[in-house]
Amino acid sequence: METKGVEVVFTKPCYGLITSLYNLERKHPITGKVQPHWGVDYGDDKDNTIMAAAQGVIRFIGRGHKSAGNFIIIKHSNGWETAYLHLASISVKVGQSVGQGQKIGVKGMTGGATGIHLHFEVSTSTWPGKYKNNVNPVLYIDDPNVRELQRNLNKLGYKLIEDGIYGEATIHAVKNFQSKNNLLADGVAGHLTVASIKKALPIHIGKEDPSMTEPNVNIVSPSHKEAWEWAKEEGYLNGERPKEPLTREQFATVLKRVHDKLSK
Repeated sequence: METKGVEVVFTKPCYGLITSLYNLERKHPITGKVQPHWGVDYGDDKDNTIMAAAQGVIRFIGRGHKSAGNFIIIKHSNGWETAYLHLASISVKVGQSVGQGQKIGVKGMTGGATGIHLHFEVSTSTWPGKYKNNVNPVLYIDDPNVRELQRNLNKLGYKLIEDGIYGEATIHAVKNFQSKNNLLADGVAGHLTVASIKKALPIHIGKEDPSMTEPNVNIVSPSHKEAWEWAKEEGYLNGERPKEPLTREQFATVLKRVHDKLSK
């Protein structure tokens, strides 16, 4: 996505849900002390490939760092840098040019980590630079998982812009849902929250009704009633109907047959 004042377009650097947000007052999961979380965490996924968030050059690679573990720093054309921490493996070299979406490593839990994840940071200057130049990564990334989250929350009555940006409005909506459903109200839509949101969706969304409701003869016209009966006889509206959706041509055929029968 394009962001005002940013010449580089960033994309999500991996698959998976957000498990921890950029938070300067976050309590560290290992030490228990309040310690700024200067980036965003993406959790374990079926595909733990890590990709360059934008085109750039590998400026630095660290290995075995006490807190960062194995990590990569990429310098981008606008002077910004992205950092990828806790990697299980690294597949690039210092000085190498990489394209956006190119594989650079694999998620892990090296350094100070309690589980497999990617800790991702964005800096407007040299990283880390005492972190004073760090910005919230999720405000610069259109995340497909966040778009789906926003879409589902809107189906539950929230009024979010479905832009894939995990901003304050989305965090507030997630916290609101969590509070109403006795979940930890931290604003992070992890697997439990996402599953709860999907479970709360109206029953007809994403599900096929195995039975077809009979038309109300008091409000349905005779021609529509006849068409309904014909379609049932042909196997379109009962247990024998095709499992796959009808094609346009099949649907047109059904309409033509009904029309021809009613025209006799």
